[in-house]
Parts: sequence; structure tokens; C-alpha cells
Amino acid sequence: MLCDLHIHSWYSDGTWSPEQIAATCQKRGIQLFSITDHNLVSAYPEAFQAAEKYNLHCVSGVEVDCILNGRSYHVLGYHIDTTHPALLKLLTDARAVLDQMSDRLIAAIEQNPFDTSHPVSVADYFSYPNDSSRGGWKGLNYLIDRGLAHDFDSGMALYRRYQISYETSSFPPMEETCQTIVAAGGCPILAHPANYFPLDEHLEENLLQAVNAGVQGIECYYPSHSEEYRRRCLAFCKQHQLFTTCGGDSHGTFQLEIDGVRYEIGAASVDSSILYLK
Repeated sequence: MLCDLHIHSWYSDGTWSPEQIAATCQKRGIQLFSITDHNLVSAYPEAFQAAEKYNLHCVSGVEVDCILNGRSYHVLGYHIDTTHPALLKLLTDARAVLDQMSDRLIAAIEQNPFDTSHPVSVADYFSYPNDSSRGGWKGLNYLIDRGLAHDFDSGMALYRRYQISYETSSFPPMEETCQTIVAAGGCPILAHPANYFPLDEHLEENLLQAVNAGVQGIECYYPSHSEEYRRRCLAFCKQHQLFTTCGGDSHGTFQLEIDGVRYEIGAASVDSSILYLK
């Protein structure tokens, strides 16, 4: 089966519903998919129902923000029990930290504005009705609608300007994240390793840090991965008997193209016969 195991819905920062995702998968020949929203499993069981409607297979999934050695990473969890209490607590806590980053930013801008012609306030932000079908997230959309940002990049620049980062937020350790995913019957996978590790002589050493923290596989097939990067990740997985997965990291129409690379359903899809899957 042709697979795409890294897709985001409008429950986190994508623009499409689970049914729209399933319909697009069917149209593009994807027979096995997973919705991996950020620190959320709200797309389930809707995603399973959509898969059944379009005669597809769906694997439960999630993408968790976590920290290892002071750096921010994303770990994908597959085949999870989406009702598992410990997993739900981990995700609830991580999602709260993610949302609080925006709360802190708006409070910082209100206290120390850099553009008084576009005032913002915490009270205004809390009452702001975010439209999830736009993609992105409430904080970003609020900044855009109040005229302080015009896109993803300019919005993220404000987080950096006010020194609000993933690394300085209280996301769970990677070890705890992986242990909880396993406890929920799932398999923890390191997402898009090229986002963290360059293609140099230390790549395998860096990947091994994540393995030692509990990941059981690598997302080897990813839109921004070069052929050489993919080859070395696959060789590393074979050497250490790890799972290999693929994903286009689609957010619907949000962030569809970055630096000339398209992130869409099917962008990095491969046949399940060449993956090492649970």
C-alpha cells in the first residue's frame, strides 16, 4: 500500500478536516495514512470513520513536542491507544505548554509594544474567535489579523523577538515521551531528522542520541530529505533494527511550500513493502 504517515488536520494547524484528508488520500492513491496532529488526538475516531468511508487504512498517530539535551524535537507516535490515560495527560500538558507560548507572547507585546499603531491585549486575544480551517494556530492568526504579522515567518520572528522559544518552554523530555507512547501501545518515531541534524560526519552519532532516549524508528522519507540524507538514515535504521517511516507533513493549504519544497499529501509517500513498519 502507498503510505503517507505524517498529515495534520484542522484540529491542530492544518486546514483540512479528517474527511477532506481521507478524500485527498484516495484521490492521490494513498491507501494507508495517519493524522499526526501536534499534541492532540482530537482527529480520532473521526479519522477512522473517514478511512472506512473511502475504503482506506488509517493508523492512529500524534506528533509530540519534547526536549532532549536542551533542544526541541518532534516525536511521532503510531498505533497508539488514543484513550490511554497517561498518553492523554502527556498530550494535554504538552498542548498547554504550546498554547501558553502564544499567551506569553501576547502579554509581552501588550506590556512592551513595538508597534503602537497596532495595539493588542491579553483580554482581546482570549476573546478572539480563531477559525481553525485557516490553518496555523490561534496566536499566529491573531497576530496576522491585528496587523503585527503577515505570514508564518513574520509571526515566528515575533516569538524570537520576545525570546519565547520551544527550548525555554516546559515540554516533556524525549525519554518520557517515548516511554508514554510505548505504554499506550505505540511506536515512537523521530520526525524529520534533517530539521535537527545536518548531513555531516556526526549524523549517525546524533541519531543515536534519539535512539538512546527511546525512539524506535526514523522518518527516513520526508520532502526536504536529499537522496543522500535518506540513504544514510535508512542504513542507520537497518544497522540498529529500527522502524522506517514516511510522511509529507501536509498542513493542507497552510505552509504548502517552504524554500521550494512542497509539503503535501503524497509528497514523500512510498509503498509499505519498502518500509519497516509495526
